[in-house]
Amino acid sequence: MKLSETLQPESIALRLKSRTKDELFDEMAELLKRNPSLSSIDKSTVLKSLLEREKTATTGVGKEVAIPHGKIMGLSTICSAVGVSRRGIEYGSVDGLPVRYVVAMVAPPEQSQDYLRILAKVARLLSDPSFVETLVTASAPGDVMERVKALEGGAQVTATEEQVLMLFELKDPDYFDQVVEYFTEIGEISATVLDARNVQAFLTKVPLFADFARVFTEGQEFGHLFMVIMNKGLVERFVEGLEEIVGDLDEEGRGLALTIDVGLVRGLRARTTL
Repeated sequence: MKLSETLQPESIALRLKSRTKDELFDEMAELLKRNPSLSSIDKSTVLKSLLEREKTATTGVGKEVAIPHGKIMGLSTICSAVGVSRRGIEYGSVDGLPVRYVVAMVAPPEQSQDYLRILAKVARLLSDPSFVETLVTASAPGDVMERVKALEGGAQVTATEEQVLMLFELKDPDYFDQVVEYFTEIGEISATVLDARNVQAFLTKVPLFADFARVFTEGQEFGHLFMVIMNKGLVERFVEGLEEIVGDLDEEGRGLALTIDVGLVRGLRARTTL
C-alpha cells in the first residue's frame, strides 16, 4: 500500500490554524475525519487513538516533522492526513524544535504490516527536501497529492522467476536506521543483518562467501552487512532505493552492493513488486 492510497485532498491543510500541540491533534483528527473511510467513526475516537499513542513516546521525530498515529478497531483501511504550520508548534520533539510538517495516520489493528511500511515511507518522504519544498510552496492540496504520487511511482520493474542473493554492506553508521526502515518499507523481503563484529568470521567460514571476506571487511571499523534473497527483476530498483538513502554507491565510503545467483529457494514467499 502507498501513502497516496490512504490520503484524500480534503485531508490536506497547507495552513494549519493550531498554535498548541493539543489544538494540533484536534485539527489533525478533523482532517482525518474527512476521509470517507472514517465517516462512521466519531472524531473523539480518532483523537483518542492519536493521544493514546502519544503517551508512549513523542511522535515529533525531529527536523520540524511530526507523525502522530494510532490504531482504531472497526476501521476498514489506513487513513492519513497532512498539515503544514507556517509558524511552527511546540511539540516536545526529540530535537526540541517546533513542528511545521505533520502527517497523521490511523489504521486497523489487523493491518500492522502495511501500517509500519507506510510509516517508514512517510519518514522517508519528509526527509526528502523536494517534498518539503512542495509542502511549503504548494498552492493547493492537489499539488501535494501529485508530488506524493510522483515520488512513490518510481521506475517500473519486471519480475522474473530467477532469484538472487543480494549482499549490501553499509559503511556509514549515520544511515543505519534509514536503511533498516527501507527494508521494513519493502515488506515481504526478509533480510539478515550482520555487524562488524561477526561479518568477517561469518564470511570466512562459508565457502560461497570466502572470496568476498576481504572486500567487505578490509580496513572497516564499522560495517553492517545486509543479506536478502530477492527477485532478480527487482534488483535495479532496489539498489536505486538504497542510493536514495546513502548516495551514489560508486563514491568512496557509501557502501557496496552485489548479487549472487541462487539455484534453489525454499521457504520464501517471493515478492513481485516493490
